[in-house]
Amino acid sequence: MAQRDLTQGSVSRSLYRLTAPMMLGVSSSILVHTLEMGFIGRLSTEHVAAVTFTFPITMILTSIALGVGIGASSVIARSAGAGDRRDMRRLGIHSILLMGGLMSVLALAGWMVIDPLFLAMGAPPDMLPLIHSYLDIYYPGAVLFTLTMIAGSILRAAGNAGVPGFMMAAGALFNLAIDPILIFGWFGFPRLELAGAALAMTVTRVLTTAALLFCVYQDGLVQVAAPFKGFMNSAARILKIAIPAAATQVIGPLSGALITRLLAAYGEAVVAGFGVATRIEAVAAMSLFALSGSIGPFVGQNWGANRFERVRAGMRAAYRFSLAWGLGAAAVMALWGDNLAAWINADAAVVAVAGLYLLTVPVSYGPWGVLMMASASFNALGKPVPSTVLSFTRMFVVYVPLAILLNNHHGYGGIFAATALSNVLMGLAGFLWFRRRFLDGRGDGALPE
Repeated sequence: MAQRDLTQGSVSRSLYRLTAPMMLGVSSSILVHTLEMGFIGRLSTEHVAAVTFTFPITMILTSIALGVGIGASSVIARSAGAGDRRDMRRLGIHSILLMGGLMSVLALAGWMVIDPLFLAMGAPPDMLPLIHSYLDIYYPGAVLFTLTMIAGSILRAAGNAGVPGFMMAAGALFNLAIDPILIFGWFGFPRLELAGAALAMTVTRVLTTAALLFCVYQDGLVQVAAPFKGFMNSAARILKIAIPAAATQVIGPLSGALITRLLAAYGEAVVAGFGVATRIEAVAAMSLFALSGSIGPFVGQNWGANRFERVRAGMRAAYRFSLAWGLGAAAVMALWGDNLAAWINADAAVVAVAGLYLLTVPVSYGPWGVLMMASASFNALGKPVPSTVLSFTRMFVVYVPLAILLNNHHGYGGIFAATALSNVLMGLAGFLWFRRRFLDGRGDGALPE
């Protein structure tokens, strides 16, 4: 079985071995989606705005899937640290079955309410055909996308980050190769525009899902015989963490939908500029995303093995990296944010909005990264409620009220300022809470309620 022991050796080297391949996969995927936005920007500003309206909704599906992946990774990593291989295999197959069933239901429900939902979000009626052209294909593909995520979570929980990282990178490159062919109708293919972007993702996920599930099977990480035996027990263990973790993840897209509704009042150019800026932001923060996905398995295995000093050392390293990366990313965005936005969409109004966002928000990336590390580690220890409280407070107690207040006084620039302020305040809160709960105690492994 391809399981890597994360409880021995250098802490920094262990984190690097987990993060480097995940960084390869995450960065490839994010870069491809950013380039895809560039292709869509060549169609029209209206196309960019249509896709931007879909971001919160597609992210809700992704967030729920992430929650299930976090729950599965948490219980599997702690079983790996305790050396219980049978439990690992049982949890592996049951997490796949749980994800497939759940996402099939949610994708169907989302497809059925496209029109009323997007009208409520402020999308103009004449934009609905564009939104449909994307989501009518995206929703079925989302089931495959989320199965890819859960297979990667199983492998990383067992300490094997290389395979999912490589598969994500390979899939991203394939997606990039066929994206312009299907969007613009090259080489005799029909010009599908937004439907082409969704179809490229779906075809890619068919291949990566099949490859990753095969790797999970080959590595002996799933119970093949009697796959439904003990399913309810495993599902309960996974969902105990997954439900609050998914709630934590979903809070962001829900608040994003509210923010998009506020921005829609300023017209499609502002919505498009926001969409361009957040795509660029994903590239700037990709190392933070990769590290937050790696710190969980590291913390989980070491806590399961009672190696509490390694948990402390790993968290210190993750915090330092987050602050350093955030500072560097902010400098790059301040210097070249406008140019990056203009590459995706050359409309002057869109570039102005994106440039303002990229000048304002990146100064908070470091504290945002600290919050990611603390939240991921809470989940890894089987204590997802603090992550949910932090996320809810950040979005609905701090961010949204502050965005409404500053929007009334300073326009959409005030909304961007509210984003930065909420990241800084809640990054500090996450750091202090995790340190008090798990890092300042006697280190005896107690999990305080």
